[in-house]
Amino acid sequence: MECKKGASAMLEWRSRYLAAGILDEDDYDKALRSAEALEQSGVISALEWVELVRAANAALLEVR
Repeated sequence: MECKKGASAMLEWRSRYLAAGILDEDDYDKALRSAEALEQSGVISALEWVELVRAANAALLEVR
């Protein structure tokens, strides 16, 4: 059950923050805060958090 919950949360996060493929700085900050909240609440693991942060980093770099 936990695995499904985490996978669903990650899919929702990706849909919300990476749908356009790029992030400006404000959206990047929101994405990181959201990923941190998911990890702190135990919905995703620390490794999954790292995956989301890397994805956000890549999307931010697309803007520059």
